[in-house]
Amino acid sequence: MWLVEDDASVPEELLCDYFEGIDDECTYGEIPDDDCPFVDLMHALNDLQFLDDQLRSFRWNLGQCIPNITLSSNEFSLLRKQRKIESLIIHTDVYCDDGVGSVDLVQFPDLRSLSWKGLNKYSDFECLKDCIRAHGNRLVSLTLDLVDWYRAKDIWTDGFRRQSDEAMPDNFLVQRIMNPEAEDEKVILQSLEYLDLSAISFENADIDMPVLFNTENLRTLKLRKCIGPLKWLELVSSSGKMTELKSFELVLTNSGPINTMKAICNFIERAPKLEILCLMLRRPINWESLISTICRCSSLTRLVMHSLADEGNQVLGGEGMPWPSGLERLLQDKQLACFGSSTPPGELASQLQVLQARPLCKLLHIRATGEAMLNMYYLNICHSSYQPFAIDKFAEWAFSADGLPKLTVLAWGDFSHEGHYSEYNVLLCRSETGYRRLNPSDISLWDLVNDNMDMLAACPFAELTDLLSDDYI
Repeated sequence: MWLVEDDASVPEELLCDYFEGIDDECTYGEIPDDDCPFVDLMHALNDLQFLDDQLRSFRWNLGQCIPNITLSSNEFSLLRKQRKIESLIIHTDVYCDDGVGSVDLVQFPDLRSLSWKGLNKYSDFECLKDCIRAHGNRLVSLTLDLVDWYRAKDIWTDGFRRQSDEAMPDNFLVQRIMNPEAEDEKVILQSLEYLDLSAISFENADIDMPVLFNTENLRTLKLRKCIGPLKWLELVSSSGKMTELKSFELVLTNSGPINTMKAICNFIERAPKLEILCLMLRRPINWESLISTICRCSSLTRLVMHSLADEGNQVLGGEGMPWPSGLERLLQDKQLACFGSSTPPGELASQLQVLQARPLCKLLHIRATGEAMLNMYYLNICHSSYQPFAIDKFAEWAFSADGLPKLTVLAWGDFSHEGHYSEYNVLLCRSETGYRRLNPSDISLWDLVNDNMDMLAACPFAELTDLLSDDYI
């Protein structure tokens, strides 16, 4: 039986008031009151008539501004009586106006998992601070993506100066947001097992980081395009303690100091239970040291390796990785179940064909970035390393008697950003005549793909802000 209260229905004029001033992305003009965005959506959600405390998760993954009536604490919020929510996924537009999208996370005392991409206002950071103070010690999973650290810093600084004469912190996120003091005791995310940070700065904050984020007990750690993460990794390594990590992903888009690889290798060695390792590093890379370290990871079953040559080259970004010396030894010794690379299909085939013992991977991912896939699909522009039908030639060999004997699925393309480029990707499997595309009825094969989607989506090259422009190609 649905519980419906008289005040559950929200007048359309009130909904429109909430959306006044939002720019129309297509016309860049004011949206008329009688054509407010999301009004129909809000009414549809309201008509579902959820029971009080029925929902356990909520996802706003549209990449657009959150209507005030969705996650705010006012009396008309659609989630005001859903206090048992345990998981929230929020993906907002980083260019929302200050008056749009009020969010209150304190109202969800059972919150265990929070993913927020696109924090864009001073009020967003204050909301996050209040959430950490109220529920931080119970959070098991935390994902934060600021998209652009320097822009986020400027926004917070401007808002802070309007309200306070205090000295500016060296690192606002760590010192003011993630580590607020409650009754003179610092909040520690003691239950945290999954941590995914993008476009975060670790500068002037590395001493607090390992303890704050419960690093020694994390099961999954993802650091994507962050500023200065190596000092944090060094602190964890220098503690002399082993971590509980089973999955580690690191994306470095800037050339690091000469000791970059040493810091990465030392950190990997502190994770004896590591099963999944995903790396995208900027050249030059000391492959010998890295591969030697990976070979000693006794529990490793899935490996992704990408490299960046020219960050300004959108077609080559993360692609065209030359075959690292010693990789063939790693593939033979480790016998990985899943392997991902941005080595072009032709070069990858030539390297694998000379191996006496073929790798036994079940899932192989050859990545071309979404930008490259779009260029090939719409503009017929192919980089020399990614000629038309190159993946077909590779598949013909890989699924042959002379190919990869255990290969079950060959994935080609860019699986990042929750399938944003999915219509251009290719999934191939073995058939009686050689190979074919996966069919909807291939349940076990789709299970293999879905079970390894974290690996397929690892180390994204495109930024969140790039995705909208892709839609207009």
